[in-house]
Amino acid sequence: MWRRRLPRSAVRACVGAAWRCSARGLAVCPFALGPCGSVARACASSAPGPSPSSSSSSSSWSSMPPLGHPRASDNVGAGAVDEDWALDLAHGEGDMALPAGFEALRQSLPQEDFEILQTLQSAVESLGVEASDPGHPLVEARDKILGAYRDKAALLKRDWTDEMFQEGEGDNDDRVREIETMLATGLSAAGGGLDNGVNLGGALDLVGVYMKNYKLDKAEAVLSRCGPYISGRGGVWMVKWLNHISTVRMKQGRHLEALEMLYDLELYSPYNAEEAPEFFETLYRNLAWALKALGRIDEALVYFERMAKSSTAHKGRLDWFDFWDIGKLAAAHAYRDGAMPQFYRGRAIVEEALRMQIEAEPEDLVMRAKVLDSLAECYLVVKDYADAAKHYDEAYRLMLQTVGRNSPLFGKQARHSANLLIAQEKHAQALPFLAESLAVEASRDAVNLRDAMEVVDLLVNTQQRCPLVDDAPRGAPSNHGPLKIMQKNLHARGMNDSREYGVLCHKMSLVYLHEARSDQKALTRARRLAKESLRLLRQHAGGDEDSSGWLRMAEIQYKMLASRGLDAATSGGR
Repeated sequence: MWRRRLPRSAVRACVGAAWRCSARGLAVCPFALGPCGSVARACASSAPGPSPSSSSSSSSWSSMPPLGHPRASDNVGAGAVDEDWALDLAHGEGDMALPAGFEALRQSLPQEDFEILQTLQSAVESLGVEASDPGHPLVEARDKILGAYRDKAALLKRDWTDEMFQEGEGDNDDRVREIETMLATGLSAAGGGLDNGVNLGGALDLVGVYMKNYKLDKAEAVLSRCGPYISGRGGVWMVKWLNHISTVRMKQGRHLEALEMLYDLELYSPYNAEEAPEFFETLYRNLAWALKALGRIDEALVYFERMAKSSTAHKGRLDWFDFWDIGKLAAAHAYRDGAMPQFYRGRAIVEEALRMQIEAEPEDLVMRAKVLDSLAECYLVVKDYADAAKHYDEAYRLMLQTVGRNSPLFGKQARHSANLLIAQEKHAQALPFLAESLAVEASRDAVNLRDAMEVVDLLVNTQQRCPLVDDAPRGAPSNHGPLKIMQKNLHARGMNDSREYGVLCHKMSLVYLHEARSDQKALTRARRLAKESLRLLRQHAGGDEDSSGWLRMAEIQYKMLASRGLDAATSGGR
């Protein structure tokens, strides 16, 4: 059967495809799991599930997958994958002579890669009747390469992630549910569970959707479920998974954990910055963001400089996103050091970034709001309140319009609007914005004690500075609903048995104490929280001055509230 001489076109196709696939690393796994400590720890915490098949293909490409940041470009190709993406990739459609999934890859791969498959298919068709023999070496080679490219298309899939999700909270949530249904349908159609690369790629794309909508519990659950299968494949599958989990950690405020994972990505990447500048642009940007969030401005500056170099290498020039990052950091660095001329230059760069963003991507309103917020902060710190208000108000309006009141992006924006009013001693006007911020913080997936305490502390301080009208803070909304949700959220996550939670209970008690001027029930709530605060602070009392100070304040607070409760009971009895 194999004795018949192959046409030259078939020989060229086999040799060329084999060489190109070898160059692209389709059978190589240079990104090993073993040396990467944070990967091993992350996978160890994955949810239990069936073990991935040991025959899962390890694959790596010289074209690294785009990482998960808002400016990641779409390397998948111009065509969007429709709702039957998994069925198409798994089974194909159209001419029955084509192998399964062949035509479906046309919309998922770059033209150059698809041409390789077309050449191979032509060579197979030239075999005549032998083309139907799956054991023929040429047919077998075609099928293996087709499978590798199908894997690549699945790995690079991010059309769901690249949706903007700025139609308002209700419509955004509806779209997320539609995508969840599409993935479930695709899993059923394709079969093979997460062992199937198409399904695994779709699951990682869904994680991008969850992250964009701050559904971080769901994102982490899917990543945990995918972990063992990603580990079995290795290669750039692990790169993409690590980037996703590090992004989730940053959105959860767990910046040190994210930083460790990003350092691992930098250290164990199979490529260098010259070979994969787009990959390293995003990696360096994420490292700089994590360092900046930790207050390590000088180290962040180093990575932003590397980011700018990689960005220029593959784009030819810096875009608005680069200007925004560089301007923010330059302004923060200069303001910290008291170098005001450099600060104003940094602010001017942010202003230019806003102009460039509006011109380049006028439809991306969420990113515009983020740049507006950064620019407003640059005006706020130098007490230019009028310009700060102009930019904060527009950012607030855009966030409300695009992501809705329950998004952490909106909660952060509401808090920044409150900060502007507080800086101008307009404390009563700030309270409604703080109430909006508290409502978001109370129910969000990534709730943590530090952020919760910061918002509640700011609320208490603002309440204390409000003028009184009829013995109540003017314009003060009730915060009972959000505070109750916050306590339930923290309890459900096991964060209710620590010294920090005791301090938070003390601060929440103070919020209720201020509200007791207009709501008698608030006094009972304040007393209950003061008692819980005292219990926890005694239980976790340490020898340090800070712990002792909080314990003394909690004791004074509880005694005062207990006496008020006794007075109320006595007067009621009379």
